[in-house]
Amino acid sequence: MSWPPEALWPRIAALWAHAHGTPSANAGELAKAFVELEKLKSDFDLSDVQVAYISEFQMLNPSSRIIKRERRENAFEITLGTIDDVGLVMPFEHLIIDTAWILHTYVCPQFLHTPRLLIHSRGSGYGKTVRLNVIKELASRGRCWVAPSAAVIYRFLETCPLSTLVIDDAERMDWGKKSLLVQVIDAGHRQGFLIPRFDPVRKEIVEYPTFTPLALGLILDRSLREKFLSDVPQVLTRSITCEMKKSNEGLDNILPGDPRFVPVRAVNARWAETFRRPQAPISLPQGIFARCANNYQALAAVADSLGYGATLRAAAVAIEAANFDPEIQLYQDIYSVFERLQVDRLWSNELVQALKETNDIWASLTNSALYEQLWKRGIDYRSVWKVGANGERRSNKGFYREQFKPVWRDLLGHTEAQPSKIIQLLRHKRGTE
Repeated sequence: MSWPPEALWPRIAALWAHAHGTPSANAGELAKAFVELEKLKSDFDLSDVQVAYISEFQMLNPSSRIIKRERRENAFEITLGTIDDVGLVMPFEHLIIDTAWILHTYVCPQFLHTPRLLIHSRGSGYGKTVRLNVIKELASRGRCWVAPSAAVIYRFLETCPLSTLVIDDAERMDWGKKSLLVQVIDAGHRQGFLIPRFDPVRKEIVEYPTFTPLALGLILDRSLREKFLSDVPQVLTRSITCEMKKSNEGLDNILPGDPRFVPVRAVNARWAETFRRPQAPISLPQGIFARCANNYQALAAVADSLGYGATLRAAAVAIEAANFDPEIQLYQDIYSVFERLQVDRLWSNELVQALKETNDIWASLTNSALYEQLWKRGIDYRSVWKVGANGERRSNKGFYREQFKPVWRDLLGHTEAQPSKIIQLLRHKRGTE
């Protein structure tokens, strides 16, 4: 990972501030700042995440030397610097996400959701185990396990609630569609859900807690990925997913209880004592929506409190772009179409045209291609009747809003609008609203 010379950091910060809408800047100044900033990014091969970090770092510490991260007690900077010093080889956005996720483990009871951190690779020897051990050493009450059963997880949480569970070799676990493991992981993403079990020793029903920070490391080959997508999509939608790439430069020198992490945990704990979840809604970038937004709410609030909110949001955009799933995007855009048009049914050609107007990635979409995609989720076209302005009833191939609700709920976590808000338009011409 390359960084520009220290002398350029103030300039980058100033350009970034202009490009992101300094109140006093006019359109010409904004355009000029954007062009110069893009040139610096190209010259030094900088990502949007790195530029945001440089800018926020500089704004927080304009007179500090850049190379000395531990110049003040900023939990974000110290945790980030400690992870970076370990010698892991991964994109900068992964470092940012790990930092914010580790810090959220100290304050997660203040939030409704705790995102699962799913670190995967296409084979062994990619550095997942080292990364998971670093997370375990820096997180709150970290515990590192290899492929535990669901019962082990919820029984452990009964006696050690809100421990950070870091699980390696998770591909060996039971990922069946109806497995208890999936239920525990899904339920534990949100506060308030318990796993009830009858205890023959106590002779009573015991309600086990599930809400706790959870990081998973696994080899996600093609067959397992298909299983996740078809059988347990809720695991993926409850997770911030990071794929690790092969590298021969990474180091593995983390001993259990490594003393270098002790003072960092102390800094994080002191910060957590002062942290309060903001009362105002937490803004997220366009495209971070539904369950995905739930995954980033806590991390964004943590980063905001320490001066690195823009950096975290840039990292979230980069992570989600790397994990782009066209199926999820299709159903999100279909949802957007029905919401925008406020109808309960659409003919196929109307839906295809509206999708093209919603997102450029559907520019070449045809009716046949749409049918093929929707059929995979059990959604088939029907005869859809409409009444025109002259009272004439006509039918054509199409879809009813009701057909999509189960998929929207499973993939996107959308809460449906009240029925009174959905009307059938008497006349709806192609290309109009």
